[in-house]
Amino acid sequence: MFLRTTALHARLFPSLLWRADGPGIYLTFDDGPHTAATPAVLDVLGSHDVPATFFLSGCNIAGREAIVRETAERGHALGIHAWSHTRMLAVSKLRTKHEIRETRARIEDCTGITTNWFRPPFGMFSWNTIGAARELGCTIVMWSIMTGDFSTRQSDAIVAHTMKGLAPGSIVVMHDNALTAGRIAPLLDRTIGSMKDAGWTFQRLQ
Repeated sequence: MFLRTTALHARLFPSLLWRADGPGIYLTFDDGPHTAATPAVLDVLGSHDVPATFFLSGCNIAGREAIVRETAERGHALGIHAWSHTRMLAVSKLRTKHEIRETRARIEDCTGITTNWFRPPFGMFSWNTIGAARELGCTIVMWSIMTGDFSTRQSDAIVAHTMKGLAPGSIVVMHDNALTAGRIAPLLDRTIGSMKDAGWTFQRLQ
């Protein structure tokens, strides 16, 4: 898993989105919806008036439809993080297409929104992944910075690592899942505060 990506990645795989347009920072959240972590993230984002993009795992949506609707109603973008969170998805084009379709349909059922943003689980992709996304009209969204919020590193180290790699259009990955539920709110609040202090603005994928 890349902690930071470079221009080389974009040259090797130009059809994937490694950095977005514009001067702002793009905060993204993977693995939700989660009953505790996602509402905590939404509250912090709301307190700072910051938009973000949430890549949803289809298997987590059932029973949490209200959280998905609230995420959209608060003005955040929604993306697809496949149905199951497995690296093995990269080996099968057919399965990748199935999981994209199923997750996209579930998001549409909840919100009426059709999304074409796709981030493969763990960022694992192959030519099968690229082909599946292309055939379904999806853009594969990777990242500029993986914060490591799911790790046991201290918050100081996570924020410092994130801030060091920022550039206009940086796509930053955080997680709203069981691993981060106990720390994501204060960590996100601190990260956004540091970004604002440094003069960064925020955007969501459009």
